[in-house]
Amino acid sequence: MLTERQQAILDFINEYAESNGFPPSVREIGRHFGIYPATVQDHISALERKGFLQKKRFQSRTLSIPASSRRPASQAASGREIPVVGRVAAGQPILATENIEQMIHLPKEWAPTGAFLLKVSGQSMVGAHILDGDYVLVHPQQTATNGEIVVALIGDEATVKRFYRTEKGVTLKAENPTFEPIEIEGNADGNDPGGTTFRLIGKVMGVLRVMNR
Repeated sequence: MLTERQQAILDFINEYAESNGFPPSVREIGRHFGIYPATVQDHISALERKGFLQKKRFQSRTLSIPASSRRPASQAASGREIPVVGRVAAGQPILATENIEQMIHLPKEWAPTGAFLLKVSGQSMVGAHILDGDYVLVHPQQTATNGEIVVALIGDEATVKRFYRTEKGVTLKAENPTFEPIEIEGNADGNDPGGTTFRLIGKVMGVLRVMNR
């Protein structure tokens, strides 16, 4: 009855409500999946029509999940469905698509609400034991400490590197001596006066590897 995206949104609402005691807002859902609020509203309307969501009028957090649509407590306690969102380069940046490719079940203590996985492509982070084909577990945040491994967006392309803030702007360093650092000059937000935009997507919390790939 549900599309893959509708099921993912319903699971996120369910998990968010379990963790926080109240449902996410439309903007929070949009940020989690990288989609516009209007698109979120379309999915919510579809979930309402199909009986998986209810709206409470005159309240700021309007979503609620009928008991018939909630997952059993034993299933909710056992782990969390983490979305795999596009790909990220560990070499030259490549486009990280906004589409969810699949869902991976992880223990809740491994990944807080909002975490997601990106598949790595390239060899620039081998010194940090992040290999081509690995999945990095990312916690969304817009700040980082020097030396932390982050996922950053440069223009429309995403990359995983070590983060360093400098007097001139931001430096993203590889963990492979054959790759040059990426220098972003600009203000504290990482916006290059020359036109390059930069922002942090999140901090890398861990690496998942399939040994027989």
